[in-house]
Amino acid sequence: MKKRLVILTVLAGLFFASCGSQPAKEEEPAKQSETPAAEQAAQPEKAEAKAPDFGEKGNAFYKHCADEFAAVKAIIADIKANPAERKPIEKLQLFNSFEIKIEDAWGKIEIYEMNHPDKGMRDAAMAAESELMAILSEITLDADLYKVMADIPADDPAFDDEDKRFLKDVIDDFKRSGVDKDDKTREEIKKVNAELVAIAQQFNANIASDRKSIKVAPERLKGLPEDFINGHAKDEQGMITLTTDYPDYFPVMESADDETLRKEMYFMAQTVAYPSNEEVFDKLLKARKKLANLLGYKNWPEYSQAKMMIGNPENAENFVKKIAGISMPYAKKEAEVLLAKKKQLTGKDDVEVEPWDRFYIPRLVRMEKFNYNPEDVRPYFEIQKVLNGIFTVNSKIFGLEFKQIKREDVWHESILSYDVYSNGEKIGTFDLDLYPRENKYKHFAMFTNEQGIKGRLPRMAIVGNFPTPVNGKAYVGHDSVQTLFHEFGHLINGILAKDNKYVRFAGTNCQRDFVEVPSQFMEEYVWEAPILQLWATNDAGEPIPAELVEKMKKSDEFGKGLHTSRQLYLAILSLEVYLQDPDAEGFDHHAFEKKTEREYSPWKTYEETHQIENFGHLDGYSSNYYTYMWSLSIAKDFYGYIMQNGGLMNTDVMGKYRDQVLKAGGAKDGMQMVRDFLGRELSFEAFEKWLNN
Repeated sequence: MKKRLVILTVLAGLFFASCGSQPAKEEEPAKQSETPAAEQAAQPEKAEAKAPDFGEKGNAFYKHCADEFAAVKAIIADIKANPAERKPIEKLQLFNSFEIKIEDAWGKIEIYEMNHPDKGMRDAAMAAESELMAILSEITLDADLYKVMADIPADDPAFDDEDKRFLKDVIDDFKRSGVDKDDKTREEIKKVNAELVAIAQQFNANIASDRKSIKVAPERLKGLPEDFINGHAKDEQGMITLTTDYPDYFPVMESADDETLRKEMYFMAQTVAYPSNEEVFDKLLKARKKLANLLGYKNWPEYSQAKMMIGNPENAENFVKKIAGISMPYAKKEAEVLLAKKKQLTGKDDVEVEPWDRFYIPRLVRMEKFNYNPEDVRPYFEIQKVLNGIFTVNSKIFGLEFKQIKREDVWHESILSYDVYSNGEKIGTFDLDLYPRENKYKHFAMFTNEQGIKGRLPRMAIVGNFPTPVNGKAYVGHDSVQTLFHEFGHLINGILAKDNKYVRFAGTNCQRDFVEVPSQFMEEYVWEAPILQLWATNDAGEPIPAELVEKMKKSDEFGKGLHTSRQLYLAILSLEVYLQDPDAEGFDHHAFEKKTEREYSPWKTYEETHQIENFGHLDGYSSNYYTYMWSLSIAKDFYGYIMQNGGLMNTDVMGKYRDQVLKAGGAKDGMQMVRDFLGRELSFEAFEKWLNN
C-alpha cells in the first residue's frame, strides 16, 4: 500500500511509502530539488510569477491543485474568523472539509507523480507535492488555528464518539507537529519539514531512475520459462536485454541455471541508487533526528511509533528480536539443506550458499522433496482468471458484485476500471494499472485516488507490473497471485471503510502497524484447493488439481525460516539505523548496515552491496518496517479464529470480519478492532504456531 496523507501526522515527516517512482534517468532527478517548481513550493506566494510550463496536461493539473490549495487556505481563514459565532460541531465539519480537499489532491498527486506517462504531468505533480507540503507545514504550526480547535469542549453534547475521537486526534497531532513550541522552534520545524520533502523525493527518484540492465545471449537463459524468453525480443546482435525491474529480476533469480547470470543480476540489484543515495540517506537520517529532537523526542523511532500499536522503540525491538529468536533455528536448518543441495549440484565440498542462490536452490529443493515445480501451476494462473478469482472470492465472502466500466479520466489507456456493488447499491470504484512501462512505479501497490466518506464513494487503484501479455494472455506464478490478492486486501478495506464522517479515519487511514492486516489476511485465499478451484483453470478449462495445491502448500513451508529471518533483518535494520546518532563522529551507515547484516541476515554479506541506498521503505516506513511482521501476527490470529468458526468462505464469520474490521477504517484503534472481532486480546500463539510448522 502506498503512502496516505493524514494531514497533521504526515507533516512531521511520516511519509508512509514504499519505494517511490519518479521520472527516469534522462530527466535528471538529481536536480529536481533545484527546479523553479520546487523553489515555488517553498515560497508559494511567488508561484504565479515563476510558474514553469508543464505542457497542456501538466499545466491544467497544476492549476487544479493550486485552486484546491487556495480553497484550503480559504477554509482555514473561515475557521479562524469569529470562532465564537460557530457551533463546535460546525468547526469540526469545516476542519474535515479542508482535510478532504487535501486528501483528494494528495491522492492524485501521488498517482500521477509515480505513474503518469506524460513527463509534464509527473513534474507538475512533483511540484504540487512540494507546494502542498509547504502549505501543510504552515497549517500544522498555525497557533491561531490550533487555539480554535483546542478551545472546543470535548464533552459538547452534540458530539458522538466519532466526533470526540476526531477532535482528540486533531489536538494530539497539532501538538506532535510542534504547534505549542516557541516561534523560533516552529520556524525551524517548518524548515526541516520542507527539507524532508525534497530529500524524500530525491531518495525515491534515485531508486526509480536507476534501471540497470545487461545484455545476454539466449543460451544463458536455460531454465527460464518459455513464455519469459519469448517475451524478450532479441536485438540485431541476437542478444536479450534483462533489467533489474521485477518482471525480469525474480524469474532469473528463481529459474536461471546459469549461476554467473544470477550473480550479475544480484549485484546489479543490490547497487541500485548507489552511490547517488549515499549522501541523500545521510541527509534523511539527520533531518529526521533533528525534527524528532525539535519536537521533544530522543530519536525518530520514539516519535514515529508513539501513535502506533507498538507504542515505542523498546517494544518494537523486543518484538522483532523475539520473532528472530524463534525463526533463526529453522533458518539454520534450512540453510543446511540448501548447502547440501549446492554441494550436490557442483560436486564440490568447498562451496557456500550465496545470496544469489536464495530463490534458485530452494526451488530445486522443493522440486526434489515435494515433487513440486512452480512452473506447474502457471498454466492455471492466467492474469484475467486471477482477476476473476479475486472477484469471485470477494463476491462470495462479502456479497459484492464487480462490473467493468469505461472511464475517460484514467492516466493510461491500458487501465481497467470497475464499479463495486453491494446489495444492488454502488459502493465504490477502482482502477487496475497492471503492466510495466517506462516512468511507472516498478512494484505492486494500492493507491487511494479519492477516499470514501459518508455521502461520497471511494475510488482506489492497484498499480502492478505483471508481464505484458503475449497474444492476449500472460501467465504468472503463484507468488504473483499472492501479491495481487494482498493488494486487493488493501483495496477492499478502502472500499468498505467508506461510511466514516471524517476523512482522516476513512479507508486505510488506520494505525500504521495495523494497515497490513487486511492485505496479509487476504493472502490466505490463495492456499486452499477448494477456493482456488472456483476460478483457477488451465486453457482446457480444467481446475487446478487438489494434489498440486497440496504440493504447493507443503513446499511453501520450506524456506519459511529463511524468509522470516530475512524480513526480520530488514526490520531490525530499519529500526536500529534510525536509533543511531547520524551526527556522531565516525558514523557510517554502510558500515552499520554490514554489521547488522552479519548479525541478523541469514545470507552471506558482501561489502560491495548497498541495501540501504535502494531500500525505499527506509523513506516510507522509515524505522517501522517491523509492521509487516506485526500485522502478520494479527492476521494469523484472525485466520486461526476464522478457521475455528466456519472457515474462510463462511459468510457469518466473514461478515463479522467485514463489519468489525474492514468497515471501521481508522475510526477505532487497532487493538480495539482485535478485541471487537476476536472477543479477546491479541495472542501470538497462532503466529508462533505458523512459524514452528
